[in-house]
Amino acid sequence: MEFNFNIGKVATDEVLKINNTLTVEGHEENDDLKNIMRLIIDEMGKASAVSQEFKVPITSANRLVNSDHVIYMMTEHKKPGHFAVVGFLKMGWKKLFLYDKQASRSEARVYCLLDFYIHESKQRKGYGIRLIQCMLQDIGLEAKHLAIDKPTDKLLQFMWKHFQLSKLVNQENNFVIFEEFFHNSSIAEKKNNRDNTGNRAVAYKSQPMFGRHGAHKHHDSMAEIIQGEGNAAFVKFKYNQDTDFVDNQFKEKNPNPESKGAFKTNMDGYSVKRDLKFHHNSLW
Repeated sequence: MEFNFNIGKVATDEVLKINNTLTVEGHEENDDLKNIMRLIIDEMGKASAVSQEFKVPITSANRLVNSDHVIYMMTEHKKPGHFAVVGFLKMGWKKLFLYDKQASRSEARVYCLLDFYIHESKQRKGYGIRLIQCMLQDIGLEAKHLAIDKPTDKLLQFMWKHFQLSKLVNQENNFVIFEEFFHNSSIAEKKNNRDNTGNRAVAYKSQPMFGRHGAHKHHDSMAEIIQGEGNAAFVKFKYNQDTDFVDNQFKEKNPNPESKGAFKTNMDGYSVKRDLKFHHNSLW
């Protein structure tokens, strides 16, 4: 998105950092620049809302001023007197109640990705990853340490592609936390996520599901049976050590003894499928 402002002396770096006073880092005394940033932030916030199909923008100059958030803005200079804003990141610290895979709750102060937009004409050209890497380097964190506010599927795919982050842990709020958030692995371990043969580890060989379908879910033995991950006998012996108790409690019984032949069980107490063509009268 191009703007007719001559700020060549200010926008010398590819990425500008703007705080909640609309001040570009390193140019705190430039009041004219604050007015320019107000206009740019408002326009970029509107473009982001349209791109993500929001009813109203979640990023604006007024919202930034009334918060403790910061904006990382990527710029591009094409000709003297003109510059283009490629995209922006809105970030901020928030105190959140978080749940891990074991459903244990803890309170933590987390750096949150609140809005992320790259202009449509600049997408898939490496701008997005450069912008996020610049932010991570500035704050001294890894991507796995971020919480993302209401991410789109496109953003989740972006995080998988560039950071191999895909395992979501359900939270009670609108933020997405990756399973790796609770790990203490080093950056080197993440880069070398490979097995003993030098190949990529199994967990990273195929692209996972995204959105709520990819979030961690608690164990459900019935779901395993329905989804074909095991039969009833396997699940019973896997999760119940006292099999005699299980047999005594769950052997199928005929609720209508007068209707002989309606139910048939094998020696283990399980029902046997019967052909209703010859036993339809037993249903009544």
